[in-house]
Amino acid sequence: MLEYLFFNQTFCDEFTSALSSKNIEFHIERESIQNAFNVNVPENIDDDVWDEIDDIYDNISTKDAKMLQDNLDDDEKVNTAGIYIQLTNNQQTIAKVDPDVMNRMLSVISMDEFNDFIEVIVSSVEEPDDSPICKQ
Repeated sequence: MLEYLFFNQTFCDEFTSALSSKNIEFHIERESIQNAFNVNVPENIDDDVWDEIDDIYDNISTKDAKMLQDNLDDDEKVNTAGIYIQLTNNQQTIAKVDPDVMNRMLSVISMDEFNDFIEVIVSSVEEPDDSPICKQ
């Protein structure tokens, strides 16, 4: 299951409308940490369609993040990005990341590659393995 996070109902609706137009099933959950909208999509979708969905999400999430930033008061403005992490025990957390670092990473790797990278780190933290890397 892949998850797409939105902070605004309007942008969540725009994304789910795009999913519906492609006959892609989804489930929306309210994310408890930030009171955001988490759109869950099954992973059994053709790679070309995934690429198209990722492009749609990138476009909408940029507008969503801008609106969130614009709605903050000037003295409350923050310059941070968050990585939504789902742990194996179903606990959820957000890792705050410098947005410049995040933008530089995403300028050279895809969102799928980034998600895979994060999953490897989370798995390694949850299930440590101190054996030599050549034996893992």
